[in-house]
Amino acid sequence: MGYDIYIQTPNGRRAEGEENHFRFEVAPRLRALDTMSHFGMLAELPYPSIPLPSAYGLTDRDLEPGVKHDLNTTNRIAEYTCAYRAVMDAAEPKPTGIPRYKLEYNDGSLVTVTEITAALTAYEAHPRVAITEVPMGDPTWRLWIAFLRRAKAHGGLRTH
Repeated sequence: MGYDIYIQTPNGRRAEGEENHFRFEVAPRLRALDTMSHFGMLAELPYPSIPLPSAYGLTDRDLEPGVKHDLNTTNRIAEYTCAYRAVMDAAEPKPTGIPRYKLEYNDGSLVTVTEITAALTAYEAHPRVAITEVPMGDPTWRLWIAFLRRAKAHGGLRTH
């Protein structure tokens, strides 16, 4: 099982191109989260309460691709999707880093430019940052940091 992370454009769409995609397998992702924690890049916030399909009179079957719906069900799906996206896109007004849960789960969380900026600011202020991107061993960390810098210059990133 892996995690796919995509850079967003400023208008919230997925940026085109392979350079705008990062894939984490489980073990490297866990190592990256540990390293980010060490550098003060993560904010420890609780996982938000997400709306349940049942609150909109929907079942999991209603949300499967390719299922045909009547207009009423289509409207409820749109309302549910909007409510879900609002929770997944929410961010603290003055973040101190990237909320850990946004990178721990692959449920479509948006990591905003301000969250990435706070994380990179903490990272770059660390006294041992100079040796972390030296090209030795596993390149995952330096590729991840380069990806975060790219996402900061665009519209953030989204996890899947």
